[in-house]
Amino acid sequence: MKRAACLLLPILLVPALARADDVGPAIETFAARCLAEGPRFDKTVALAKQEEWPALAADMAMAFTPVGEPSSIEGWIASKGDAEPFKALVVYKAEVAGKPVEGCTLAVSGTDANAFDKALVLRAKAKSLGEETGEDTIYKRYAADVAGREGAITIAIPRYPKGSDQVIVSVVAQQVVDN
Repeated sequence: MKRAACLLLPILLVPALARADDVGPAIETFAARCLAEGPRFDKTVALAKQEEWPALAADMAMAFTPVGEPSSIEGWIASKGDAEPFKALVVYKAEVAGKPVEGCTLAVSGTDANAFDKALVLRAKAKSLGEETGEDTIYKRYAADVAGREGAITIAIPRYPKGSDQVIVSVVAQQVVDN
């Protein structure tokens, strides 16, 4: 009986992992730009200038930012042309509880919100800190180690996902000061 259960477990996990792979481009963008080194405002701004990323309107960048009054904010359109769903990347600096922090947000449309959430938890090894349900949106909060810093991750997903949804995911961590 135990052997049968051990053989069945991998078969049950395959569909969950397959669904997470469906959001590959979106989760890879967030992982590469926001999780790999953690939020790095100055480094991301320099890379955006070097690669000539198209700027995102300031009011739209603010709409995607989970902090109330960032001291610095920059945003770019990260999707390539009309063939790809909308993607925006926003980085910011702020002060939270008297500490300087940096944040990174990815807003993406046309992705499976539930699969993205599951892929994020697996990829970041995130621990749930709870969730709030709004009229149309669920806000989930996680904690994760982000490049050696304690990161606070927030994901906003539709309350009634359709499989081709808008997702906004942010990570905020204490600011790194380069010498």
